[in-house]
Amino acid sequence: MTNEALERIVERCRAGDDHAWEELVDATASDLYRMAVSFTRHRGEAEDLTQEVFLKLWQNLHRYEPGSTFRAWAFRIARNMFVDAYRRARNERKATWVDPEFLESLPGGDDPHTSTVRQQRLEMARSALGRLPEDLAKLILLRDFADWSYEELAEELTLPLGTVKSRLNRARRELAAVMATQLTPRAAMTPVGARP
Repeated sequence: MTNEALERIVERCRAGDDHAWEELVDATASDLYRMAVSFTRHRGEAEDLTQEVFLKLWQNLHRYEPGSTFRAWAFRIARNMFVDAYRRARNERKATWVDPEFLESLPGGDDPHTSTVRQQRLEMARSALGRLPEDLAKLILLRDFADWSYEELAEELTLPLGTVKSRLNRARRELAAVMATQLTPRAAMTPVGARP
């Protein structure tokens, strides 16, 4: 659907047309849901977040000003809500992108050993991500796991593009250092002559 057609539906919504709201949801639901899935990697959580986004859009529709497009406004609200959901869940689950459903969806082969190694590495990465400062963990989560572009990160964080890239580089180095410390005790405990 074109932006112009969507704007006409928004105006009908603001005028109180209930059928227009259904059309608006139909026109934007799949994009917002895909965005939620790419952020959470969990279908159930993505469905809940998408519903929360539509509730927020409905409650704030009177605040929308047609200076940009409705789609851009809705995506900005959705991104903010997804980041807030990550912050809320951080202490409980450390990183929202790793759960059993996500692990099972990753490509891997039928070899049980390969699958086990892959799962262990992802769990280590999840644990390490939870030990980073929140601003660095957020950068890695959004860029490497939610597939945000550098430009989207710069806009979201109101930072120059170069700063985003350097902070992301720092975040990745710190993540690697934390993961290295997780590996060191295991290597030290491996008996001499045993296979790692």
